[in-house]
Amino acid sequence: MGARELVSRLLEALSPEDRLIIRLLEMEDRSVEEIRLLTGWSATVIRVRAFRARRKLNSRFAKLKKEGKL
Repeated sequence: MGARELVSRLLEALSPEDRLIIRLLEMEDRSVEEIRLLTGWSATVIRVRAFRARRKLNSRFAKLKKEGKL
């Protein structure tokens, strides 16, 4: 499995809102303030969503690794 496919599979496990947060923060390198202005969500909501989304990604990655699917 290539890196792009792995990232796609991991992101699929997230809700659309969480995918958006991860895409904007991590892939597009947007600031919390920029995301706040784009989405209308509070900075706290953005930070909490990002934290939880990263935790889900890490958990899903560990599961795939344990199952030998990497």
